[in-house]
Amino acid sequence: MRQFGIVWKHEFLGYVRSKSYVGITVGFALLFVVLLSLPAFLNLQGLFSGGGETAETMETARNPYDGTIYLWDESEQVTTEALEAVYPRARVAEAGSEEELRAFVEDGDGQSRESGEEARCGFVVTGPSSYRYYVKNRSFTDSVGDTFESFLSMLYRRTELFARGIDAGTVDEVYGTPVESETIVLGKDSVSNYLYTYLLIFVLYFMILIYGNSVAVSVAQEKSSRAMEVLVTSTSSNSLIFGKVLAGTAASFLQVGVILAAALASYGVNRGAWNGMLDFVFHIPGTVLLSFAVFGVLGYILYAFCYGVLGALVSKTEDVSRISGPLMFIYIVSFLVTMFQMTNSDGILMKVFSFIPFTSPNAMFVRVAMGNVAAWEVALSLVILAASIVVIAVGGARIYRMGTLMYGNPIKLSRAFKMSRENNR
Repeated sequence: MRQFGIVWKHEFLGYVRSKSYVGITVGFALLFVVLLSLPAFLNLQGLFSGGGETAETMETARNPYDGTIYLWDESEQVTTEALEAVYPRARVAEAGSEEELRAFVEDGDGQSRESGEEARCGFVVTGPSSYRYYVKNRSFTDSVGDTFESFLSMLYRRTELFARGIDAGTVDEVYGTPVESETIVLGKDSVSNYLYTYLLIFVLYFMILIYGNSVAVSVAQEKSSRAMEVLVTSTSSNSLIFGKVLAGTAASFLQVGVILAAALASYGVNRGAWNGMLDFVFHIPGTVLLSFAVFGVLGYILYAFCYGVLGALVSKTEDVSRISGPLMFIYIVSFLVTMFQMTNSDGILMKVFSFIPFTSPNAMFVRVAMGNVAAWEVALSLVILAASIVVIAVGGARIYRMGTLMYGNPIKLSRAFKMSRENNR
């Protein structure tokens, strides 16, 4: 136990004292604090609450086009004054003909006046419900034409209703009456839980691939320097691999915990400035956090043991990525299947994956967060995962000790298993 404590402390301090670890932890924590505090510092409460906005400012926000709009109305139903009300930031001018309008637009470059050039577009109204939209360079976010189409459609409906003796205001009132509803979720709200579950799955993904690989690289580096010969002969292989794996686990979850705590605390302080806008991200139920912590830690430990064993099978750090490829592939498959099945968390595939050790950290966490899962299913999945960790840890320690003393070309995992069995007879 003393040997394990020495190894764990050495590895843990090696992680937390590294400049990259401190930089990433402090950097991301400060980034979340600054971003989540911006509304309070800049007094942007109205932006998120929607309060204090006039009809004019709301209309301007919806129609930010600030260039010149040319109009040629063959039907004589659209006026420049009406378009100025629809596009409050634009300059509306009437063309003498469609050819003239086209020439005006052709001379413009389609860019915003904010960039130093005048944007130009134009509408040729050919009938009560038909038009042509002229623009030189149409951007992906161009909404000028869509806005005009909605305006012309509204104008046509009002004209037709008036012609038939129907009060357009009454019709608008009837169609504009909102339906009042209240959703009462008696179980889990998968819609509300989706985003933070999605983000936490990504967090676990990066933790396993980045820190798991760092365990393998650490073992390979020690082996390449022949320091492993001294370590293995003076310290038990169990203490070495357990110390490395659990130190990496503690360091990685400490880093994620600090960043997550900074984000949650910052949002809690500035929630009023955000008007509760991000509650669906940061109000994570305790059961979901507990599930993530338990399955995340166990899943990380499982993969970290595998990475540690694989690192002992190579003599050069550049061989780590090649030998760990199959393990990485297994986890990526688990990750992708889980991500694509999040909207079907109670499906048969997710149920099967939630009991397979290499996929249950993702699948069972998603089922707990978004689906309907019985307590016995969670317990059984935990037992299988924990038992798998014990088996892999014990078997891996034997392979780890044997592999660290062998140099040269990378050792195949099948050969390592065979040699381990022969040495234990």
